[in-house]
Amino acid sequence: MLGIDPKSGREVSVRLGRFGPHAQIGTVEEEEKPEFAGLRPGQSLETIELEEALELFKLPRKLGETAEGEPVSASIGRFGPYIRYGNKFVSMKEDDPHTVELPRALELIAAKKQADLDRILKTFDGTEIQILKGRWGPFITDGSKNARIAKDRDIETLTLAECEEALAAVPDKKSKKKTKKAGAKKATKKKARKKKAKKKTGKRKTAKKKAGKKSAAPVSVEPAE
Repeated sequence: MLGIDPKSGREVSVRLGRFGPHAQIGTVEEEEKPEFAGLRPGQSLETIELEEALELFKLPRKLGETAEGEPVSASIGRFGPYIRYGNKFVSMKEDDPHTVELPRALELIAAKKQADLDRILKTFDGTEIQILKGRWGPFITDGSKNARIAKDRDIETLTLAECEEALAAVPDKKSKKKTKKAGAKKATKKKARKKKAKKKTGKRKTAKKKAGKKSAAPVSVEPAE
């Protein structure tokens, strides 16, 4: 424990968690959930002081707004530092969320928007459907579902109807989860049946052995004269 947070009166500590070293305000035993903040590069569990740990909880930092009026902030998430503008995010590889300012954040946002535009291979007016450049090749998307495109298919000749049909064939996320759960339940039931079958077989073998022992005629030994 490093000390006590003067604002909340809760315990401040540092720990090594699943996603790396982090500071923590509060404990899991308390009714109120603990707060977490990742350590900055160069900080260590052994040398960090209370004041340094408390500084980590000043994120997210409000930086201002974009030209469109979207609020801009900087923080650290599960996958590292990022800039948030509206409901979108930009990863930061070199900048520190504790010190980055609005002009730099706007540069990163502009670069992200341009990168997103460069990904667009084809759009369909009046719809949310697009063909984007992906890591594994072009794909169809409407923002919620993604559909693959055959490697030998000419993207320029793809029609809106074909894209809609491809997206309609993609199962919803909820149905995917249900299918996975159903599969897991079936696998569990199969294992349970196998265990029961093994137990029954084992009991039968034991019963047969016992029956064999009982039915075996006793051997009488005559005393030698």
